[in-house]
Amino acid sequence: MKILAVLFAVSLFLLGMSSCGYHLRGAYQLPPPMAVTVIKSNNMKGELARSLKRSLETSGIFVVDDAVYKQPAAVLRILDEKHNKRVLSVDTNGRVREYALHYELAMELSGPQDLLIPRQMLELTRDFTFNPEDVLGKSDEEAELLRDMQHDMVRLIMLRLQAATQKSTTPIDALPAP
Repeated sequence: MKILAVLFAVSLFLLGMSSCGYHLRGAYQLPPPMAVTVIKSNNMKGELARSLKRSLETSGIFVVDDAVYKQPAAVLRILDEKHNKRVLSVDTNGRVREYALHYELAMELSGPQDLLIPRQMLELTRDFTFNPEDVLGKSDEEAELLRDMQHDMVRLIMLRLQAATQKSTTPIDALPAP
């Protein structure tokens, strides 16, 4: 009897979660013209491009290499990816105490027949304290923050792509010819 009550409660919970539009993280609803997508970036071997490819594939997108795939496909361009750090504060001796990491990129998405997302700038900033006596530890912290920022940037890109869904709900076959 207890098992039935637990199963009923779990079923009711899952039904409630699915009816409110809840999706597991990584399950993005992307526009139909993105069914087959090419990623173009200056750094295709970098962590951002690899994470972006994984996220797209997790969302049901077939990511192809444009050198091999000769059919019309959506093209996601990652432009001007860069990161830097700047000094936020110094102590009374002039030694750095705080840095700000700044990560930005420009992206655009073009469908097989039209531009879905015009060029957009995405920016992230993280602050961290610096201790001159622990340079090795702080450099590891900086590298970890940069990796986290790259993963956050992938989520931002995926959310922008998902937002394009509302603009492009027409199936790809029904889109007018240019």
